Amino acid sequence: MKFTTSAIALISAAGALSASLPAPNPASKNILLTNDDGWAATNIRATYYKLKDAGYNVYMSAPVSQRSGFGGKFDVPDSPTLETDGGFSYPAAGAPSWGHEESDDHIWYFNGTPASCVSFGLTYLPQFLNKSIDFDLVVSGPNEGDNLGDAAFTGSGTIGASYNAVYQGVPAIAFSGNNFNNSFFKDDLNLTDNMAPATIYGTKIVEFVNEIFKSQGRNENLLPNGVGLNVNFPNVGYLNESCTDPTWVQTKISGRDAISPVLSYNQTTNSFTFGELPFNPLTLCLNGDCSLPSESYVVGETVCAASVSVYSVDYDANEKLQHQVFKALKPLF
Repeated sequence: MKFTTSAIALISAAGALSASLPAPNPASKNILLTNDDGWAATNIRATYYKLKDAGYNVYMSAPVSQRSGFGGKFDVPDSPTLETDGGFSYPAAGAPSWGHEESDDHIWYFNGTPASCVSFGLTYLPQFLNKSIDFDLVVSGPNEGDNLGDAAFTGSGTIGASYNAVYQGVPAIAFSGNNFNNSFFKDDLNLTDNMAPATIYGTKIVEFVNEIFKSQGRNENLLPNGVGLNVNFPNVGYLNESCTDPTWVQTKISGRDAISPVLSYNQTTNSFTFGELPFNPLTLCLNGDCSLPSESYVVGETVCAASVSVYSVDYDANEKLQHQVFKALKPLF
């Protein structure tokens, strides 16, 4: 099977790249950056600086501490001050429940889930900065760990942040890496180390963002309304020294190798642990292009490739399935 190694046809609202149009000025584009690993995580800081160095107006609104696995859950602070320390004790308990770096008022934290951080960023960040900001794109991540398949789509805070932006009519992309180390940026951030996974992911995100803005051309919408993207990177750099520049591959969220979390019981220790298993419904193709490989297969089984999946927030079943189920329930109607 041959895989297309370009996301251009997918990310263009027009469906094709207009090579004759000049690339837009990054300084004219406002990007809201968030994640679920927290504002002090190395990955998000690397991406912030890479996007900023590329000329974009970047504003961060990310959880004050680790909020992985919260999906689209919406939380708000219980008080105007932190009752516990933020991630890596940055900041400490007693600090405001929302605030910014003293040296950079574009880098904000919020004591909430990724979904509520997006709402804070889109609605209230401009007010606190006393600016009028129309965000062109929400970038979520890169997550510290992959988010592959249907189960990740519903459970991931990184993806949850992206579809909460799409709900509000703002184009969004969720990015996830394969570096599972939850590290503090003051310990690990090194933007000059071209083998550091966080640096590579940030560089590739700039490449992707550049292309999606270029592909917009004269279209009003960056992406079709109600549509977002889920992007997963493989191991790179020190995690896989043969992979420093992954190719882009068009994928589906569901399909071959898709898995779901399950419980695993250990009788000896009388305890439960986390497990993963493939289930048949995850391999079905009910919507989209059924010829595309799954993101789980591309990231897990191919060499140095990043998956690019297109999702929609229209969660209804397709018309054929709707009719099939409603026909069976006809006596109720």
